[in-house]
Amino acid sequence: MIFTHFLTASNESNAFLVACETTRKALLVDAGAFEPAIAEFVDEHGLTLETVFITHGHYDHTDGLDGLVARYRPRIVARQTPCAGHTADVVGHGDTVSVGNLKGTVLATPGHTPDMVCLHFDGMVFTGDALFAGSVGGTSGATAEQQQLDAIRKHIFTLPLETEIHTGHGPSSTVSIEKQFNPFFVE
Repeated sequence: MIFTHFLTASNESNAFLVACETTRKALLVDAGAFEPAIAEFVDEHGLTLETVFITHGHYDHTDGLDGLVARYRPRIVARQTPCAGHTADVVGHGDTVSVGNLKGTVLATPGHTPDMVCLHFDGMVFTGDALFAGSVGGTSGATAEQQQLDAIRKHIFTLPLETEIHTGHGPSSTVSIEKQFNPFFVE
């Protein structure tokens, strides 16, 4: 697996690229901005940016779609369509998203937004704004917050402890660290 991280200028959001070493097909998780570094990495490594997976519809995760679509014409995968004005393939909990020979599983984690989804590949999960290192994404109220915390416990914290957590903002973490030390879950 080829894997890299980009920090975008849109509210300092993270974007992550996952690619199959065999087929050279790539998937970008979130598109806060279409940074030159993304195109440079794709070109330097001879990749085909085939898919953009959107964790949720906030601008700092979608504003780069126009540039990505204009340059690569990727398939957009999201919880709802349209997504930032683009037609998207709609996915739900348990669906598979493939990139070359790699297969990821969609995990529903509503709360920060109703359309919040994560993407799990073996050894790593992309949590958007559902779960951060030491925090969780903001919600509209107590009901949404409880829904989000329950979804994280059920779908993220049941992954192997060494699973890397790659977040929508800030540093990455692991399931083990967040289960033990994230103040929203420590009892």
